[in-house]
Amino acid sequence: MTNIEPTAKPTASLVSTGEEVLRGEIFDANNHYLANILGEHGFEVQLMMTAGDRHEDLKFVMDTALQRADYLFMSGGLGPTEDDLTTIVAADLAGRELIFDAPSWKAIVALFRKYKLEPGDNNKKQAMLPDGADILANNNGTAPGFSLSFERHGVQKTLVALPGPPRELHPMISAWLTDRAYTAISDDEHLFLHFLGIGESPLAEALEPWTKQWGEVSYRQAFPEMEVKLYQPTLEKRLSLCQFAAKHLGQYLTTYTREDVPNLFTEFMQTTGQTLALAESCTGGLAAKIVTDTAKSSDFFLGGVVSYTNAIKTRMLNVSANDLEQDGPINAATAEQMATGVINHFNSDLALSFTGIAGPDGGSKAIPVGTVWMAKIGSDGCQSKKLSLLQDRDRIRTGAVYQGLRWLMEDWLKERCEKQLAGLKTNNG
Repeated sequence: MTNIEPTAKPTASLVSTGEEVLRGEIFDANNHYLANILGEHGFEVQLMMTAGDRHEDLKFVMDTALQRADYLFMSGGLGPTEDDLTTIVAADLAGRELIFDAPSWKAIVALFRKYKLEPGDNNKKQAMLPDGADILANNNGTAPGFSLSFERHGVQKTLVALPGPPRELHPMISAWLTDRAYTAISDDEHLFLHFLGIGESPLAEALEPWTKQWGEVSYRQAFPEMEVKLYQPTLEKRLSLCQFAAKHLGQYLTTYTREDVPNLFTEFMQTTGQTLALAESCTGGLAAKIVTDTAKSSDFFLGGVVSYTNAIKTRMLNVSANDLEQDGPINAATAEQMATGVINHFNSDLALSFTGIAGPDGGSKAIPVGTVWMAKIGSDGCQSKKLSLLQDRDRIRTGAVYQGLRWLMEDWLKERCEKQLAGLKTNNG
């Protein structure tokens, strides 16, 4: 099969402005959002930058961004105060005059009066826009945006200025893309692989033989999972990566789709028609929360017991008090007794239990923080497994739950991936 080079994508740079963003007081959610939505609509994002509210800094950053891409998408700096400089700097870079736009002013006044207020003189600044700009209406705020095309660095550039508040920016960029016939690329055109139990660095190292031959992939961490994305690959390239992952990373691979472990687990439970009960100690009810965060969990989840103390383990789950006293609660025997107790209590088809030390205190040399014992009961009887997890308390608990859910459906996941791979081979001819 011949690889076909994709059509060149429009390139984009992203610039946010604001001292509070620059100082890290506010997370730069706008550039994150723009990178996602523009990527989904076929743009190749070249860089992201942030500038404060100083004219010379903003001009330098905007001009640098324009050198690197066809489009510059700005967020912020369209307000009425003196430190809102995006429009002024944009006009400067384009060599355009600022002119008063009467329709924009009319919309600003109407919005104020809707709330029984009157605009101040400084709000007129928001209606001063670069000559020749395409005005972008703002139905959720006072700052109109604009799209301005001009020659810079010897080539045609387009600057798209958007307001800072997300509730104003999101509909504005969506309208801009729709009006210019940029359609979203379907997820089906990309390849997604999800992995659990391996970090970005070792995953990249494991994939290096493949990327050296075929080209780079993109990595996204959605803890505790890692997502690998291949943009619009040919069928041959798609099949090659799936086969490589199955062969070399099968113990970590969960799916060739975007579905995370909780949603895969719901699909697994609905497909198999089984019911589930949970017994939790160190996870403190987090497993039940994660399971019930997905829709349709009521179809299969019967309930659980959070047995945080030894007394509750004995009273509610029939864990041996003698075993707890002699060996402590963090071992295979306790996990198995917890699973047995909860499956008997709820009369479920499957059971999963967790007991361990999530920290930050309580660990020892023999049983360090991050030690979690799990047990599961299904058609194959009762089994237990030890996890040695790293990082902080929340990540230890979350990682344990995801690992447990994956463990319950590991055979089903393997079969599912094999079917997906077989389908790719058939399509590849």
